[in-house]
Amino acid sequence: MSENNFVVFTQHSSSYAPNRLAVEASKMGLGVKVIGYSSLNTYKFINLPSAKYVILREPDANKNLYTLRDHILKHYLSQKSTVLNSQSYLKWSVLDKLTQQQEFEKGNIPFIKSVSLKNHIYPFVVKAKLGSHGSHVFKIENNNDLEKVFSKGYKKENLLVQEFQRSGFDLRVIVLDKNVLGIMKRTPKPGNFLSNYSQGGSVEKYTGNDIKIIKNIALKTAKYFKLDYVGIDLMLGNDNIWKVLEVNRACQFQGFEKATKVNVAKEVLDYLSSLS
Repeated sequence: MSENNFVVFTQHSSSYAPNRLAVEASKMGLGVKVIGYSSLNTYKFINLPSAKYVILREPDANKNLYTLRDHILKHYLSQKSTVLNSQSYLKWSVLDKLTQQQEFEKGNIPFIKSVSLKNHIYPFVVKAKLGSHGSHVFKIENNNDLEKVFSKGYKKENLLVQEFQRSGFDLRVIVLDKNVLGIMKRTPKPGNFLSNYSQGGSVEKYTGNDIKIIKNIALKTAKYFKLDYVGIDLMLGNDNIWKVLEVNRACQFQGFEKATKVNVAKEVLDYLSSLS
């Protein structure tokens, strides 16, 4: 087999997901190389290694890095490599929160809709169009909270405003190859409203009696966005209907593996290997 069966591109080479992928690839006897986007100074002069399979982790919210990511994608497709989620990246280079909401509407996917900042009712949530791990998301309980957000440099046109949902927890569903790997329940730590594992939220396997409904929404969403692998976040809306919060094309899975005991890294590698 070639030296680099798998090449993983990532913004943060030392983070959990790329390292787990490297460990599992090694266990499977597969060559793997992890490359940081920041190590590639200019895409015009990249000497990219050969690869049978390529995984593109999501770069930071930086236009130049998205351009770089797209160049890498097209390079490997021209080399007949298999790139995870390639069809989605080709259609939506940047899948920011606003674009997702527009596509949810087109795809008849239930989602937490935006509201006008002029007609808000406290409390509500504001989110930057680009962001991950719960960053750039704020709960607004009064005008002072809103002014603090603006004082950090955020502009109204770059923010989404949503009604605050009172369920107290949300879900992360990971879909791989048209199958749900599992469902994780995330609950914020006391005094916080963000449920992300990276923000200190507690995680456990979800065992509710509405799993079929949740799976159907997740599978429909993954299909619409042309995704082989995706983490889909859902929340029970104030109207007691499950709705999509966000689609994560290169989702983190540290908390998910802990909560569900599913070996996500191995599942992803097995899936790609089965395509040869």
